[in-house]
Amino acid sequence: MRKQQQVTRRGIMTLGVLGTGGLLLAACGVGATQSAKTEAALPEKEAESAFAPVTIENCGLSLTYDQPPQRAVAMAQHATEVMLTLGLQDHMVGTAYLEDPILPDLADAYQQIPVLSELYPSREVFLGVEPDFLYAGWVSAFRDEVAGPREALLELNINSYVAQANCLERKATIEDVFVDFLSIGKIFGVPDRAEAYVAGIRERLAEIHAKTQPADPKVTVFVFDSDNEAPYTAAGTGIVNALLEEAGGINIFADVEGDFATVNWESVIERDPDVIVLHDATWSTANEKREFLANSEALASIKAIQDQRYVVVPFTATQPGPPQYRCN
Repeated sequence: MRKQQQVTRRGIMTLGVLGTGGLLLAACGVGATQSAKTEAALPEKEAESAFAPVTIENCGLSLTYDQPPQRAVAMAQHATEVMLTLGLQDHMVGTAYLEDPILPDLADAYQQIPVLSELYPSREVFLGVEPDFLYAGWVSAFRDEVAGPREALLELNINSYVAQANCLERKATIEDVFVDFLSIGKIFGVPDRAEAYVAGIRERLAEIHAKTQPADPKVTVFVFDSDNEAPYTAAGTGIVNALLEEAGGINIFADVEGDFATVNWESVIERDPDVIVLHDATWSTANEKREFLANSEALASIKAIQDQRYVVVPFTATQPGPPQYRCN
């Protein structure tokens, strides 16, 4: 019986596929020093007086910035952490929708920012801080009862950006994560800082891939997000599928359209995954899902359940943002 692997925060980006023993942290021994390397590589914050107008294409909208936003709001943990990673806390007047504790190295900066809401704030609360920019982790932030449509925000002189991987326009890739850092860096006048950070992450990924071989047997993976009756899982076009592909795994529902989808247990049994990823979320904890799987006679034939080949990942770890590694 194999020991369960616990993957925390952005750790899913570092998952390497090693035989049929499950998803293991191929980055162990790499991540311990990379944070310091990346931080050392970041240049000092560029002077805003040197800002040149920049046009950003994002999720079907083209916006030109004549100066960096000064009153930004980030809605979603990964959006907040991208901004803090680039040292932009002085440009922020609010944050919202955090599912987990903020990354430890960003905690001090985070304490400087007002929390508008545990989940999405109302439109009244959002507009009450007089924002000039909204960085949304998901398109759902632009519902009428939250911030409102992006075009309507423009009429109020509020620009916006949506995490590239969550635009719902096409299949997400790992490159979308880098696009977010680079775009936010340009918007806020710190392109060199963003470029240095992305270069550090690319170097880290290269080191991780060097620990695995293309010919290594791949494992098949079922992502159990929520819903015991009809499981909600990662489908073939979302960022979670992209992360699994980057790791060398095979999403058993990669043939299903969408970022997430509702499937049935009969299909899971038929596809019999080698590994099950358990999303740990406030709405559906990993422990609840593990208990359900252990006590379901109907699912007893799945070999991953028999051998307890589970990977526990906080939901926010699956979203585009700065990676952090911990080896257990």
